[in-house]
Amino acid sequence: MGACVEYEEQASLHAAEALEGEEAARFQAHLESCAACQAEVASARELLGLVALPPQTPMEVRAQEGLGARTLTAWRREQTRRGMGRRALGSLAAVAAVVALMLGPSALERIKAPRPVTTPAAVQSASARDDVDAETLAAFEAWAGLDPLEDEGSGYGLDEDLSWDGDDADLDGDFDLGETL
Repeated sequence: MGACVEYEEQASLHAAEALEGEEAARFQAHLESCAACQAEVASARELLGLVALPPQTPMEVRAQEGLGARTLTAWRREQTRRGMGRRALGSLAAVAAVVALMLGPSALERIKAPRPVTTPAAVQSASARDDVDAETLAAFEAWAGLDPLEDEGSGYGLDEDLSWDGDDADLDGDFDLGETL
């Protein structure tokens, strides 16, 4: 038979030692006179004993004692690391802003500067252009008007006649001047 209907919940809580104050005193008074509730509390304590954790070892006790301090230290270290990351990001943004302020006006001038519009009719060939200055043109003409370099190792002078004076009998009729030998 189970516990009294009105005390079923209190029997389980009493077995888990979760009842406090006036409620615990009232149930304890009832428990002394009710065998069904005593049996229910004993059954609940047996069941809770099966699922209870074993007692802590000394090493677990020591680890648990310092857990709060270690957790707080790790949390502070993480907050410091995040703060340093934010400061670094803020510094990087400040440097980027300074660079933008320094380079911005010159970049805006280049963007706003009028660009010459080139149309196909305005484009001319290099030989037809009149934009070659006189000095460059004079230097080119002086270069082109120089005497050719003399080749001293060829055996031919500038005044020698290099015309063909052999007879044409040595050549067969199939000779093409563009042919390679």
